[in-house]
Amino acid sequence: MSVNYPQITPNMVYTSPAAAKKRKAGATILGGMLGMTAYYLPFTKDEFVNKAFKITKNEANAQIVSLTQAVKEIEKNALSSESKMILQEMGVNPDIREITQKCMDIDKKVSDPDSVKTLKTYFSNNFKNFKKNPHLMDNNCSDAFKALKWNKFKWGMGIGAALGLAFSLLSSRE
Repeated sequence: MSVNYPQITPNMVYTSPAAAKKRKAGATILGGMLGMTAYYLPFTKDEFVNKAFKITKNEANAQIVSLTQAVKEIEKNALSSESKMILQEMGVNPDIREITQKCMDIDKKVSDPDSVKTLKTYFSNNFKNFKKNPHLMDNNCSDAFKALKWNKFKWGMGIGAALGLAFSLLSSRE
């Protein structure tokens, strides 16, 4: 019984499936790492203004939810220590009318057209100062910068990994 082995010529190159998988994985990782440099790409003033306003609005909504929870606890005569701390932090007495007024003031800050315009103008006018001097930013502006940069980082990594994989597939002989 004889076994016929394929003839190997000098022009033929044998690659193992494991080596091909390693090459694909390596190209994907390399592409992803190169794409991570998108973190340093600049973003526009409009992107910053919109992101900072969105973060401010989400924070205002979270405060309203906390105050609403405190009102429910006051109605049941069971104000928790957490709610007391939140009320004290916001400078509000545990009075339903005062809490309701505070909720309306917070909502007006992010829903009234004049207040929104003023807030967005503040973000827009200070964009260059914030880029040059990060210590001038408040928490919302800092979070907006961080979110925009990380978003570019994630997109860059994903696109880079996809391109790395595509190039490795194009260059493979399989």
